[in-house]
Amino acid sequence: MGSGDKENKSLRRALHLMTSKVERNEAILKSFFEMEIRLLGCSRLDQLLDLILVEFREYFRLSAVNLILLDPESAARDLLEDYTPPEPGHSLRFVNNQRLLNSIFPTAELRVGELSPPLKKLAFPSTPFVLSSALLPLIRQDCLIGSLHLGSNDPTRYSEHFDYDYIGHLASVISVCLENCINQQNLKRLSIIDMLTKVHNRRAFDQEIIKELSRANRTEKPLSCLFVDLDYFKLVNDNYGHQVGDKVLSSVGRLLKSSLRKTDFIARYGGEEFAILLPDCSHQQASQVAENIREKILHMIIHSASGEPFRISASIGISHCNTLQHTHLNFEQLAHQMIKTADNAVYDAKHSGRNRVIYHEMPVNPDKQQYSLNSA
Repeated sequence: MGSGDKENKSLRRALHLMTSKVERNEAILKSFFEMEIRLLGCSRLDQLLDLILVEFREYFRLSAVNLILLDPESAARDLLEDYTPPEPGHSLRFVNNQRLLNSIFPTAELRVGELSPPLKKLAFPSTPFVLSSALLPLIRQDCLIGSLHLGSNDPTRYSEHFDYDYIGHLASVISVCLENCINQQNLKRLSIIDMLTKVHNRRAFDQEIIKELSRANRTEKPLSCLFVDLDYFKLVNDNYGHQVGDKVLSSVGRLLKSSLRKTDFIARYGGEEFAILLPDCSHQQASQVAENIREKILHMIIHSASGEPFRISASIGISHCNTLQHTHLNFEQLAHQMIKTADNAVYDAKHSGRNRVIYHEMPVNPDKQQYSLNSA
């Protein structure tokens, strides 16, 4: 073979390698672009975290994906009460200050390659077999808000000898998405959550009862409603002060949340009154739930500012709806009737001595006045 043939063969091999590299880079960029579109499409924080912590691992063929988020005011954690990361305590961690993040990123720049043992333990506490990694600083408005760790058991996957601009761009997109999801969800949460008790507010309840009645109608399942009114609550404020009164309300809110199903809906309906929707619940079952709540509230011990213990009680009214019996009413009218019936039951419980549960049956043929939620 002549020197010309050898040179041509060498050129062809170089061209093939270059073409393969370009094709590989195009495939990588395409995969990152597709993932970027999916990230930007997330509207909820739990949805975004699942994409990062679960799907990233399979999509990019990684051994581990870990995330640390700065969350000094628990703005993110408050949105994730029911969220469980793939490795609780390891794959997702929250910090209240930047000390840990600054120890990982002294210069707030992307770190790639093999990690020192102390840094590996910090970045991948439950994945010791990570042999190369990319640690991505998450930055918003010049503030380090988190750290995303991509780990591989391939020692050549991430190397300081290569350029990873596309990973840096991905980190910027993730930072924006995290901020957007947290801000949007918290704004929505502020509009439907009572900040003192951390349960829903009346506005949210008025919307939810329409949805639940519509669902009950479709599934032909019952819906029950409880009104929980704290007895002599004004005396708590008068005797112990409004701060202790607020403590009572927040304690009852926590008690209700821990006593009910995830599918039940709890709202602070008035000053000391809570409203609860119990889907797929007969009035007999609702009565048992109400009695359980009444007993738990009665046995709750509250302490005044001076440490003096005291107890409170609650009067509970129950209404129950089978939509098939009320086909002559639309859902707004039905919601009004259900609320009115439960409220009347609370009134009777109060006037019968308080600290009791009373059930009122909804009238099948109420008068023909037009009902609206605004008059409830």
